[in-house]
Amino acid sequence: MKKLLFAIIIAVIGYQFFTKEQVAAPDLPQTIPLESFAISSGDLVLVNRDTQLQQDPINLAQIPTDIAANVVVDSNFLLENQVMQPLKQLFEAAQQDDIHYFIINSAYRSGILQQQLFEENGAAYALPSGYSEHQTGLSLDIGSTAGKMENTAEGKWLEQNAPKFGFILRYPKHKVDVTDINYEPWHFRYVGLPHSVTLQEKDFALEEYISYLKKEQSYTTKVNGTTYFVQYTTNSTTVNIPNTSNFNVSGDNKNGYIITSIIEE
Repeated sequence: MKKLLFAIIIAVIGYQFFTKEQVAAPDLPQTIPLESFAISSGDLVLVNRDTQLQQDPINLAQIPTDIAANVVVDSNFLLENQVMQPLKQLFEAAQQDDIHYFIINSAYRSGILQQQLFEENGAAYALPSGYSEHQTGLSLDIGSTAGKMENTAEGKWLEQNAPKFGFILRYPKHKVDVTDINYEPWHFRYVGLPHSVTLQEKDFALEEYISYLKKEQSYTTKVNGTTYFVQYTTNSTTVNIPNTSNFNVSGDNKNGYIITSIIEE
């Protein structure tokens, strides 16, 4: 009986820590211009074998060597600046769950370095310059000093919990036919909230999520008490959004924009 009661308490605590629900769509009284936003930049740019990155990241920052106590960072790795705080929160949450043995093995790569890797390793192991997510500054390779990621607590914890902090496992084992990339249990990509949670909930690869947005055009969801309204548009001039100052615009690196607004309640 005591074990059952304990399990119920833990389940309730977990639910309070991370919740997601669908809510009604808001009114869209505010018009914003889109001319200043690039189709080829933002947290949701799609880069793969068929879609080339058109714009290099401009807000790169060095990953602190002391970002968290349970991570080894032994090189001058760079990521887009907006990724740093969620990454720190991710590792700190893992530490609280007694997950201790992470190591960052790769992050941003320049086009020159990516091409060098491609020429040295071939198409089976690397993508040519312009077609690697590492050039976005939004992806990083996270390993475990305890063994192969697919066999360790670190890998299993990240696959399950990374979406809570805006990250996705970019190349899952069961999505090879979609991504055209072999299973990489170490490769995590920042897409931000609520996108990462929706990707996990619907079991989407990033390619499938972009297609979903194009079809649905918009959706509203609440994650951990914050209400998000997500829109997709191919209009390159203006878009109507909720009455909020807290919004983010990302291109999809093809022909559309994803606008993510936080509804102020």
